[in-house]
Amino acid sequence: MTARLNAESRTRAAVSCSSMCRLLKISRSQFYWHVKRGTFHAPLYLPSNKRPYYTASMVEDNLRARETGVGANGEYVIFYERLPTVPRAEGKPPKGNHAALLHDLKATDLKDVTVAQIDAALASCFPAGTSGQSEDAVFRAVYRHLKRSGAG
Repeated sequence: MTARLNAESRTRAAVSCSSMCRLLKISRSQFYWHVKRGTFHAPLYLPSNKRPYYTASMVEDNLRARETGVGANGEYVIFYERLPTVPRAEGKPPKGNHAALLHDLKATDLKDVTVAQIDAALASCFPAGTSGQSEDAVFRAVYRHLKRSGAG
């Protein structure tokens, strides 16, 4: 992180709040919450258009606070690390190929559910297909449909 810190502070004299959030790898709402608590420096404002910005030394201090866990106000702070998001394969699976859904449903109280029942539930719950739906939403809808119909 220090290589990035030095490169960023050498190349730019000032950065925006959005850039500061990207460097710190936190959301804007979390960033402003920490600014309010004193963990990070509050931004300076351009006199011409009142736009907030951070100087190179302020960027360095904020990055050091994130790295060390000691805020600009001297208090200890613990940051939670974001888990990397894994892209999910979405969309309607080919007809009859519901192995993962069948396995997940059998792990619940629906021990003797069949592929035909899953096909019927998918056709009923998602007449236009499952594209754009998360796997969790598809599982929930199929599970509820099967429980209501008395399957399992």
